[in-house]
Amino acid sequence: MQNFVFFVGRFHVLALHLPIGIVIAAVGLDWASRRPRYAALAAASSFFWGAAAISAVLTAALGYMHFAEGGFTGASAEAHRLWGTLTAVAALGSWWLAARGRGVPAGAIRLVDGIVMLALVSVTGHYGGNLTHGTQFLEEYAPSFLRSLLGAEPQRPRPASVAAADPYLDIVQPLLEQRCGTCHNDDKRESGFSVGSYDSTLVGGDTGRAVVPGNLQASELFYRITLPEDDDEHMPAEGKTPPTPAQIEILRWWIGAGAPRDTTVGALGVPADVEPLLAAELGLGGTATATAASASASADPKLVADLAAAGLLARQVSEVDARLVVSVSSPGTPLDAPALAALAAAAAQIVDLNLGGTALDDAGLKAIGALPAATHLRLARNRLTDDALADLAALPALEHLNLYGNAGITDGGIAALAASRTLRELFVWQTAVSADGAARLREQRPGLAVDLGATATAAQ
Repeated sequence: MQNFVFFVGRFHVLALHLPIGIVIAAVGLDWASRRPRYAALAAASSFFWGAAAISAVLTAALGYMHFAEGGFTGASAEAHRLWGTLTAVAALGSWWLAARGRGVPAGAIRLVDGIVMLALVSVTGHYGGNLTHGTQFLEEYAPSFLRSLLGAEPQRPRPASVAAADPYLDIVQPLLEQRCGTCHNDDKRESGFSVGSYDSTLVGGDTGRAVVPGNLQASELFYRITLPEDDDEHMPAEGKTPPTPAQIEILRWWIGAGAPRDTTVGALGVPADVEPLLAAELGLGGTATATAASASASADPKLVADLAAAGLLARQVSEVDARLVVSVSSPGTPLDAPALAALAAAAAQIVDLNLGGTALDDAGLKAIGALPAATHLRLARNRLTDDALADLAALPALEHLNLYGNAGITDGGIAALAASRTLRELFVWQTAVSADGAARLREQRPGLAVDLGATATAAQ
């Protein structure tokens, strides 16, 4: 039932335009009916205000359902809910006034009522716009005097040079607000994440740390924006404008440099290929084509060819990330020695590896060697045992591990995975792992999702 309420509530963003338009039409009709020439329009006033009231109440109800999802926090969210409720109540009052004076041209009270209704829908719409577009949407390009009237902070002056810029305040924060701020701000924390401040950006949300200074592999934000655009986990969501390749390179540099703030770019010693990207982002000239970065973001053609020759499919993570996503071209075919050798040669470049149903055993996994960049390992329906899990626990970037159908995996084996600091999802259905063993692992690693089969379809 809860999911149905959330589903219906999402129609709020569609319905909200209806009362706005009807209120404007009703006020216009009332004002026009004061003139003798258009006095006949007064007969329709009650109908228009009735439609405005019904649509406003419906929109408010849908808004409460949408609000129940969570993720809407802060002053704008509370103000939007309050003013939306007041608008619905006031619309009912306007309907009552119109019904009392059916067929009579609008008097002074009705004119005042119309002005009040226009003010209410404007204020409600303003706070709703803050939730949709971010709190700085209206004031972003406003003149200084108007920003002061709105209570906004003064615009930060543009730095005179790249070297004088603060890497976070002048470059990264505006970039994140532009690309992520409509969904992830202090008033609308989708998935619990906001880019509203430095601290909230680093902390992240429901899926983990968004930025881990100095560690690209552990930074959820960078992982999401560099996924293929057709990946369900890619961010921003469909319909939103993603960061440009140049902006992705800027974020790569900033996170890799330790996510610095309260310093200057000049003090950090920016690489030569990144400086023109920063200049372009600041509007100081330069080029935003990320030519140097793109030139280096090509997978090693020999590695890709060797993997293909061994019966494996390989593709780059993205056009600016040359690391590899690898899977078997014919699921169910056992890995042979050439395939293991090709995987071992490419191991350092593999981010996502799917070897499901390949008869992989402990020796084969050891032959592949360390996978330092791997975040996703899909090793379902193989012959792995507990002996392989200590090596998997040591992988520095591993977040998602699917061991479904490996009968040799037991409670004792998965206990070794408690040593992993990065693992977030573990799938062990149709193994020898018991509910008690899974519960013990969850106790040792709070936040680790251990799936024993309830979401088996999703994990495949």
